[in-house]
Amino acid sequence: MKWFYMQAGAMPLLNAALAALYLRPGKRSPPPEEDGRQYYDGNGNHVYYDRRLIVRPEKEKEERQENNH
Repeated sequence: MKWFYMQAGAMPLLNAALAALYLRPGKRSPPPEEDGRQYYDGNGNHVYYDRRLIVRPEKEKEERQENNH
């Protein structure tokens, strides 16, 4: 029965240690010198979430050129 109490006491400590390693602060933040600017284009559009907004003017320009020729 003694081993049960030892295991019951050790498991929360082990879980807390694993959670602290997984959730350690600063793990997922971008490097401070970049300031996250790599995610935005020159117009302020997010390069992943605003992909359609970025591509649309290029497609419209190509369509206008094709219609004019």
